Amino acid sequence: MKEITTKTEHLIINDIGIIECKTFPNSYLNLEDAIENLNAVKALANGKKVPVLVDITETKGGSKECRDYYASEEAANIQSACAMLVESSLSRLIGNFFLGLNKTKFPLKLFSDKNEAIYWLQNFINDER
Repeated sequence: MKEITTKTEHLIINDIGIIECKTFPNSYLNLEDAIENLNAVKALANGKKVPVLVDITETKGGSKECRDYYASEEAANIQSACAMLVESSLSRLIGNFFLGLNKTKFPLKLFSDKNEAIYWLQNFINDER
């Protein structure tokens, strides 16, 4: 399996082992969406801990429960690192809000350039794929 579409995201695993998640335009995610999206990451990762690129450039936001779940121990068991792709002032605000309020148990960084994000995430690829 190389791609999954959930209610709020399209996810693929690229050729180097990074899972790329693109949130659908104008999405506002709740806890149920976060659980579904992390389960999709887990399925694509095939039981391995993987770096994840999340494109939130067109996202409206997420509930507190959603943000808490994405920062949880369960998320840390699935992702080795997370790069959030932001573009607009709204997506940057959402990303900074997430960073400020949610302390993750994995490296998390905001990027406005996808290539820079992928370059950074390559440091967290588990070679045991």
